Amino acid sequence: MRSCSVFLACAAVALAASGAAHAKPLLLLVTTDAGGEVVVVDPAKPQPVGSVKVGARPRSLKLSKDGKRLFVAVAGPPKAAPGPGGAPPPAPAADQAPGLAVVDVAARKVVKRIATPSSPFGVDLSPDGRIAYLSNSETNQVLAIDVGSGAIKKTTFVGSQPQGVAVRPDGKVVFVATHGSDELCAINTKKMELLGRIDAGSKPQMVLLAPGGAAMAFVPDEGLPNLTLVDTKQNTFKAQLPISGLAKTTPPAALQSAAVSPDGKVVYLTTGAGKSVLIVDVEKKTVVGTIEGVGAFPRGIAVSPDGKKLFTANSSSNDVAIIDVASKKVEARVAVPGAPFAIVVAP
Repeated sequence: MRSCSVFLACAAVALAASGAAHAKPLLLLVTTDAGGEVVVVDPAKPQPVGSVKVGARPRSLKLSKDGKRLFVAVAGPPKAAPGPGGAPPPAPAADQAPGLAVVDVAARKVVKRIATPSSPFGVDLSPDGRIAYLSNSETNQVLAIDVGSGAIKKTTFVGSQPQGVAVRPDGKVVFVATHGSDELCAINTKKMELLGRIDAGSKPQMVLLAPGGAAMAFVPDEGLPNLTLVDTKQNTFKAQLPISGLAKTTPPAALQSAAVSPDGKVVYLTTGAGKSVLIVDVEKKTVVGTIEGVGAFPRGIAVSPDGKKLFTANSSSNDVAIIDVASKKVEARVAVPGAPFAIVVAP
């Protein structure tokens, strides 16, 4: 009996080791605003391991639940000046045009382009992955797009310069931060009608939903250093947390983006010109730490599934920082040319 137990224990260890050896590596997917790409970074190496051309000025990105497809909001080229005699400028090439790019993550190629008006910014998906919600910071709309057919099903006008988008876990409400109107708009996804406008501080950047089904959203404000808390069940303002610890810089440091720990207890904020990440304790409602020197103008930020690592997309230093949460130290910086903008983890 003892020899049988020893055999089973050894077999279990061997299976565990085999599973670890064949575990799918963690990857980072990073949009580059000037490069027009999604760059694939392996943080274990750490180095880029591939890239996909998605179009001019890619902004936000959303990974499907199964991790197989990446949805990228492509703003398109900046507005060109009129031609001779006031003639309209030439239309951009199809692979540079504004819209929603759908990337096959494994194949590392664009498998679909859905054309939209210029300047898409934020993107999120319905729980079943069939509808993409895309904000447009030029037309001041949120678009509901059928992912399969590529058809724009409905559009809703919101406030000025809509940016970050987040769909409630039940799929019934989509939230959008309107950077120019200082609001968070709640939209009924069935009818694509406004449910309400929620005070969101000064120049809200994005919407971050709390994990685990908690009825809360975090909205970082660029204009004033505040973190606005929103009740996502009642679609109402909950609180506003003043954020301390921003470095005195020129241009001024300002909140850019946010990520939340897997247990929902900590929010991490990038500070742009501050070159740092601020650590906010949600229960204490205050900044409890700072990670300095992460790179020049950290914008996008993501957390590893186990909560042990942070990753920042640093626009001005053209790199991605890999940060150990426990020590609050930068472990590596991976060169990513082209002004990194947003970042997600592909587990």
